[in-house]
Amino acid sequence: MAESSVKPADESLKCKKLEYNIHSYSSYSTTYVPENIKVDKSNDQSSRWSSDSNFPRQYLVLKLDRPAIVKSITFGKFEKMHVCNLKKFKIFGGMDENTTIELLDWGLKNDSNSETFDLKHSLGEGQFPCSYIRIEPIQSWGPSFNFSVWYVELRGDDDRTRVKRAGQWLEQVSVSQELKRVLS
Repeated sequence: MAESSVKPADESLKCKKLEYNIHSYSSYSTTYVPENIKVDKSNDQSSRWSSDSNFPRQYLVLKLDRPAIVKSITFGKFEKMHVCNLKKFKIFGGMDENTTIELLDWGLKNDSNSETFDLKHSLGEGQFPCSYIRIEPIQSWGPSFNFSVWYVELRGDDDRTRVKRAGQWLEQVSVSQELKRVLS
């Protein structure tokens, strides 16, 4: 019997907070270590990651505790405007840290309100899993200021069955694209 391409409505609603660890980073300034982004302390100016440079190619790589279909990212902020907030940034994701897909190209408002963004998590008709999420600051609100990230929360679906199915689908698509490239 052929598998139905129609998915149950509740499958698309499976979304929970995803646990992660800091896998790697470009730099950090004094006590503003990358691990600070795991705790939401909007009233504590020291509770953030701050790069030691304002030149692009600064980054944080987060490794999920379990592969997941990552659907959104929330950035917490300091309790008031801050010149180091990210005016522009990009988010990438993938099953390994070197093979990633751009999930978001956006920016934060320079205010104290947390912001949540939907992340690209499907290609064509299928969803794809990620084990790694890379945050790349591009520009801060203040010229010549380092980049700061105050808090990051990822939400998505880490159900093993759905993630495995998504991984198999992605592999089939990759093999198909490689075959087309070789044959053309």
